[in-house]
Amino acid sequence: MPNRQHRAHRHIQLFLILTIYWSTGHSDDDLIAFTESYFYDDLPVVLSASRLTQSQADTPTAMTIINKKMIQASAALNLPDLLRLVPGFTIGFLSDASITVSYHGHADEYARDMQVLIDGRSIYDPVYGGIPWSEIPLSLDEILRIEVIRGPNAAAYGSNSYAGVINVVTEHPADLLGTSFSTTFGYEKTRYVEAAHAASNGKLDYRLSTSYKEAEGFENRDDSSRARWLKFDSDYKFDIDNTIRTTFGTSHGNYDEGLPTLLQSERELDNRYNYQSIEWNRVLSEKSKLNIQFYHNYYSVDDLKQTPRISEQISAFDELSAFDEAVRPDIFAAAISGGRYDFDSLMNALNLTDSPLLFSWLGLKSHRYDLEVEHTTEPIDDFRIVWGIGARHDRGESFWLLHSNQPVSRDLYRLFLNSEWFATQKFVINAGGMLEKFEGKERIFSPRLGFNYHLNPSNTVRISGSRAYRMPTIYEDNAHITIQLGAPGDDFNNWVIGTEDLDPQQIDRIEAGYFGNFTEHGLTVDLCVFRESYSDIIDQYRNFDYPDPDRGVTDPFNFALLNQFHDLYQQGAFTYTNFGDVDINGLEFELDYRPTVRDMVYFGFSYLDISGNEIKRLKNGIFSFRENAEEKIPKRTFSLIASHAFDDGLTMSTAYYFTDEMEWPGEGDAVPNYSRIDLKFNKHINLANTNIDISLLLQNLHKKNFDFYHNDRIDSHNIWNKRIYLQAKIAL
Repeated sequence: MPNRQHRAHRHIQLFLILTIYWSTGHSDDDLIAFTESYFYDDLPVVLSASRLTQSQADTPTAMTIINKKMIQASAALNLPDLLRLVPGFTIGFLSDASITVSYHGHADEYARDMQVLIDGRSIYDPVYGGIPWSEIPLSLDEILRIEVIRGPNAAAYGSNSYAGVINVVTEHPADLLGTSFSTTFGYEKTRYVEAAHAASNGKLDYRLSTSYKEAEGFENRDDSSRARWLKFDSDYKFDIDNTIRTTFGTSHGNYDEGLPTLLQSERELDNRYNYQSIEWNRVLSEKSKLNIQFYHNYYSVDDLKQTPRISEQISAFDELSAFDEAVRPDIFAAAISGGRYDFDSLMNALNLTDSPLLFSWLGLKSHRYDLEVEHTTEPIDDFRIVWGIGARHDRGESFWLLHSNQPVSRDLYRLFLNSEWFATQKFVINAGGMLEKFEGKERIFSPRLGFNYHLNPSNTVRISGSRAYRMPTIYEDNAHITIQLGAPGDDFNNWVIGTEDLDPQQIDRIEAGYFGNFTEHGLTVDLCVFRESYSDIIDQYRNFDYPDPDRGVTDPFNFALLNQFHDLYQQGAFTYTNFGDVDINGLEFELDYRPTVRDMVYFGFSYLDISGNEIKRLKNGIFSFRENAEEKIPKRTFSLIASHAFDDGLTMSTAYYFTDEMEWPGEGDAVPNYSRIDLKFNKHINLANTNIDISLLLQNLHKKNFDFYHNDRIDSHNIWNKRIYLQAKIAL
């Protein structure tokens, strides 16, 4: 195996270098810095591509590694902001605390196409889909690295590993021993406080951490947030072959949301999230190990939208502004009824009351229980496999989203196998697949086959093909959102109705790539060209032919008048179908350059050529379509981060991010290109048994940017201005 021979050669080489190094009188600190650099600059070893520990040169797919040094150099304050570094990724802030993350931008405010794992535990929400980013009990300081698979990886992680996989690998408690404190404050009354304590007690390593965060959000809207979390992580070593890792966390957040319109009243969300995870690792032999993991995720959102009373909404109509506020409802009623009714008699005729309208697009409770058994073995030399079985139970409750007080559940069973075979010293074959059976759905199989050829120890070419699926969420299969009049259960107007038994959407991807690792120059390069074909996309459209609640009105004139009144809020209902098709031909490039232990430069670029179509509406039995996929997905993304450490403990870093103009689906808008420059200055002070870091973070120095909402008609904008933060960290 070339990697083994290469490592043996490197070990001999390292021994000779160390001998020379000691003989020249270098200090122990210099030696530690040198040896760490020597190993860390070698070929990266990753876990997420196939569930096997592999050199990045042997993986079958393109991937990005955001390591500790990049995290420390970034001025990001949250995990989604870090992901701007990844080629092809788009990040949208609906509010300061509501965030969406997607690969190639084909996602709305609840991006349902990404699988996100934290130490192997999925945090994907089974009801609404997407990731509750603000509820994750996780500090950036405890992240060891982030492995991002750019492209489908359902062969390893199943349905919803559709557009990609983000695997956050955290530090082991034993690597963070001691007590630490961190505080951040700045832009729009931002205040973050974090504390952690880690220790070892015999066979037990553990870490307890907590955080409180509050911020006012975008300065031109009310989206303030207050959130707190608590997390416990432990690792118990029974013996040399058996360890159990236990983790649990809980978070609670209050978030102001909404926009100042008649149906988007500002309100406060009360969100709760908790999880429990236990993982047993057993070494069976030198070439065999067993992993069993069980976890439970719980997520709830308490959200209620309440508009003004109907008469107050009518009084707010611009076209009636010339009239006295008290008479506007009567004028309106007379106008739409041909003079037959004033406002009170109109309400009686339509079986309505002058009440507020109640509804929610978010309120839910969800549970996910998951059990998985995984076995890794090397049955013959140069051939490794990982296989396993798993079962999952998802359950959701939401009167507002599903129009029922009864929970809706769905079970899943899965079987997977991935393999790595060094057919020759230079030729590696990766093959695998995942078979899944969702309750109420047909079985799906997600395969992948990849070939890597090592031209020499520094240069590798690869080609691979894969297929993946995204299963409809519980919400998409069962959506039934209606606006209520005055009290829950009194249907006034339909909003979203699930009318079909949806199929999973599918993606096929073929990619060819090059990976270069030039250790002597501190340089790694990854180039990938690919074609992605998306089919059966779960597409939302408006069905104008879907009838609204009739309120028991039987008089033909009044029934027609009721429909006219309904149309003031929305005609028909949104619904979902399998229709959209998108083809993407693209190129992505990464360069990671570390010429010295003090310097780091990372560069990422993506270019996409996009075509596709979607349903716009159904009216009078006729579908209309639009071919605008190229408008929704940004053609280019660009990221650059660089840092330099000076002699006196000062480190300076800068980052630049660019995303082409795009249109966010769902509740979002068309936004111009996003262009952002960040700076970070960090001063490290090393005292006796104490390390202090003081940082100045400057975000978005270049220009104002619109993010997700950009609508002049209703004066709805999220605007990134210059942001300044001061941060202090103490480690004891």
